Amino acid sequence: MSIKWDAVACFNGVGPDVLQRLDEAAHSHIYQAGSTIFNEEEACAGFHIVTEGLVRIYRISPEGRLHTLSLLRPIASFNEVAAVDGGYNPYNAVAVTYSTIVKISHHQLMELLASERELLQNYVQALAHVNREYIERLEDMTFRTIPSRLAKLFLHETTYADQISDAPTKLTQEEIASILGTTREVVGRALRGLLNTGLLRKEGRKVYIADRAGLEHLAETNDMPQYIEKQKT
Repeated sequence: MSIKWDAVACFNGVGPDVLQRLDEAAHSHIYQAGSTIFNEEEACAGFHIVTEGLVRIYRISPEGRLHTLSLLRPIASFNEVAAVDGGYNPYNAVAVTYSTIVKISHHQLMELLASERELLQNYVQALAHVNREYIERLEDMTFRTIPSRLAKLFLHETTYADQISDAPTKLTQEEIASILGTTREVVGRALRGLLNTGLLRKEGRKVYIADRAGLEHLAETNDMPQYIEKQKT
């Protein structure tokens, strides 16, 4: 199987013998756009890696509202926790575009971790990183304003979704709202605020970062940098 294992944090730096065992354990699957990869609360689907395409990780609220947890592009792993404890999938995964996914089953992964000390150490560190990300997400949802969370979304591509650039044109306002846990209307107002203060600029329908330092200030302090307003008056 042709996959760059070193690009996945769990497998970075492992020896050639382990890489060969990974090749033997992994299976590649192709999903058309819109196809379900797995559903939340179903039996463990195993460890997954996106090697081609775009995958949405999301949950559905009791009211039926979709909340996007992340948008993953190559090379990114997901379902790491369930792949270890063998429990149900904690979220849904769907192919947004034509996608190729590499899978390793729970049982095969456990056999590898039980026999390869180096791989076990890497995987534990990767799980700790996943845990830190979700703690940070919870902190953001609890303590940060929508403009601050939006600034962070533009600045830090691994905080909410992989590979968001200075011009996140692939994300609609509806998708941004889903990622931030709010509504499209609230996101629209926050975007206009960041545009009016000069932190962002718009060309046609595309939005770009105009002042990275100002966005960083907003993301870190939760306060809009007022000096921008003063410079305009």
